[in-house]
This record gives sequence, structure tokens and C-alpha cells, in this order.
Amino acid sequence: MRFFNLFLVCLLFFFVACNPNGVQKINPDDEGDSTAVSDDDSDADSADSDTASDGDHSDSGKPDADSSDSGKPDGDSSDSGKPDGDQADTDDPNNDNDVDPNPDEDNSTSPDDAEKCANAGGTWDSSAQNCYRVETCDDKPANSEWNGDSSYKVYYDVNAEAWEPGPAYATEYGDGEPQPCQYVCAANYGPKDDQCKPLCSAKFNGIDSMITIASEDAPSIVGLDSWTIEAWIKQSADELPDYQIYPVLRKGTSTSNPEYLLSGYYNGSQGNGYGLTASTYYSYQQYGNPKNNQVNATLNTFPEGWSHVAMVYSQETSQYGSGGWTTYKLTVFINGNLAKTGNYSGAPTFVPNNEPLVFGARNSDRYFTGLIDSIRVSNTARYTADFKPAKLSADDNTIAFWDFSGDAKDAKSGKYGVETKIQYSTDCKEE
Repeated sequence: MRFFNLFLVCLLFFFVACNPNGVQKINPDDEGDSTAVSDDDSDADSADSDTASDGDHSDSGKPDADSSDSGKPDGDSSDSGKPDGDQADTDDPNNDNDVDPNPDEDNSTSPDDAEKCANAGGTWDSSAQNCYRVETCDDKPANSEWNGDSSYKVYYDVNAEAWEPGPAYATEYGDGEPQPCQYVCAANYGPKDDQCKPLCSAKFNGIDSMITIASEDAPSIVGLDSWTIEAWIKQSADELPDYQIYPVLRKGTSTSNPEYLLSGYYNGSQGNGYGLTASTYYSYQQYGNPKNNQVNATLNTFPEGWSHVAMVYSQETSQYGSGGWTTYKLTVFINGNLAKTGNYSGAPTFVPNNEPLVFGARNSDRYFTGLIDSIRVSNTARYTADFKPAKLSADDNTIAFWDFSGDAKDAKSGKYGVETKIQYSTDCKEE
């Protein structure tokens, strides 16, 4: 019996000597036990991972797998073993609170240029990458036609989100390069007060403007018992020549002996008012001596605006007892008032020439400055006393008539004069 007891003591001593860790602590997590045996060093750290060398008899070198252990995830939302699948995690699944680095990839997007264009009411041109809308030009005036397109595009700046200005030339007269909303007046019409009005006068620049009528197409006064040559003219007082005859019309381009001549206004000599000249070239029937009959009418005040000027050749027969005599005279009328009369001695015979009839010039050294509305030559003495002048037109007594309604056509013959540096105007003598 003593021998058996001694054997047990030796066995216990041997066991203790072979196991330096002493008695092992039982882990409740591993066993499912709700009560743990505390280690003898009172270690309160449930997550110790240190070895047995620290003298802690409860440490086993194995984590206890509690909720903060890094050895094995327990599936909570902050573990690093696996992302939790929320929409903001793209680079660091361990950080639930990080900022999404690619917000454009989330659920909202900004409108593109095509959408901006549509929202502004425009049309998107994908090939040109621009936005536009089509605007229709305003109504063009009567008696005109488009000199370009009747519509135009206005473009939208998608960055500034604003429509760019339309063309500055919208709806205006022009005779240059065709552009949208540019109109030109129809033939024989011109621009005036944003409308197209009839052309009705010829403009002479005083430098090189003239209209030439061939001699065979010009009216002749030879052989007529009476006649009238008249015109509506418009000059500026500060552009008048000094005592020089600048013709409105002149039959004959040489410096002397015109068949007939009617001048524009000029400044009188030595500041003596203003003047106007009518002239014919004739020979005494009974003597055959050629002579000019020149009548110089004068006036004190320059007539601004349109002026009617006329030269009239007429005959008056007077009775004295059983006989009588005939008076031949050339009379100048200005705005319907008799300005000056020149009498012939005996019945004159007017001498023709074979030179052209020229409007607005003598030859190459004197040019009329101003407007001529119309010129009429008649085979009768239309005026023998003061009268109220009216706008001119052709009638049965008219030999030739030019109204300058956009060209140099004679309304009686249908033939055209040759224009040199002539412009036509809507500035006319009203009815």
C-alpha cells in the first residue's frame, strides 16, 4: 500500500515537471461555456494575443475571435475581409464614411449641349456642333425684291447660354453683295424713307455727268411758227457757277452757235443777284445774216427747291389802220412768272446744226450740278402770260419728252439717250 502511494506521488511530480505552463485555462468561447476561469494574473484583456512567455497562464497563443479581433472577421460592417457593398465604396471598402471620388458615375448627370440647345428652343446641328434657330425677315416694301435670303440663322452660345445677336443688316436697302434680309428696289424705283418710290429725276454731278441725244433723234425748232422748251430743275445756291452758262440742255456741242440753249442758274456778275439764259441761233430772213438771240433773265432771290424754267418763241400780230405788223419774240419764264423778253427784227429763220443735243453739259468743260426732273419740247407757245406751273407730261403738242424715270428714254420717240455718269433719284417735283 505504501508502495502504491509513493508511486502516485512520483507520477504527479513527473507530470508537473514536464508541463511548465501549469494548469490550462478553459476558453468559454471555444466550448460554449458561459463562465470563464480567470487567469491568475488578473489579465482583463479579452483579446490577448501574446505568448505564454509573459507569464499569463490564461493566454493560449490563439485569439479569442471577439468582435475586434483582426485574425478572423466576424461579418460586421467594418471588417476588412470583404466590402459591405454600399454604393459609395469604390476604393477603400473599410471606410464607410469616405467621399465618393467619382460622383459623375452616380445616379445624376448634367445636361449636354444638345439638351441646352433644345431647352433654349433651338435646333442642334450635330455635324457642325452648333445650335441655331431660323428667323424670318421682316416684310420688304412694295416694288422691291430680296437681294439675298428672306430668312437667316441666329446661333446659341451653349457655354454662355445666350443667343447671339442677329445680323445688323436686317431689312435694309442695298445694292452690294447679296445678304439675308437685304432688298433692292425694282426697276425704275429707288429707296426713300424705307420704301421704294418711283425714280423721277436725273442727277448730274457737275464733274462729268451728261446725257447725249443723237442729232437725228433730237427735236428741231426749224420751220415752227411757235414752240416751247421747258424743264423742272433743282440746284443748290452754294454750288452755282459765277456768271457762267451751264446748260440744262444745249443743241450743239461746239462752243458757239447752238441751235437752242436753256441754262441753269448762275451767280450774277458783281454779286448782282442770279441769272438764267435762253438762246437761239437764227438768220434774218430778209438779210440772211446769222445772229444769236440771247435773253438773260435776272432775279434777286434764289428760288430754293424745284424751279420751273421755260423759253417760249411766239408771234404777235398787231393791227394799225388798214395794215399791221407781226412781232417775233423769245420769252423766259421762271416759276410761271415772265422774267425777260427778247424781240426779233423781222421774221427769223432758225439755223439747224448736225450736232447732238446734250443735257447737263456744254462740251467737256462746263457741267451742270443738280437735278433735272423732266424736259419737254412742244410745237406751240404754251405760255404767253404768267401762269402756275405744273408737273410735266406728254400730250398732242409734245415733240419730245424725257421724264427721267430711271432712264433717258424719250416718251414720244421711244429712243434712249446715252448716259454718262448719271444717277436717278426719287427726289421729284410733286404734282
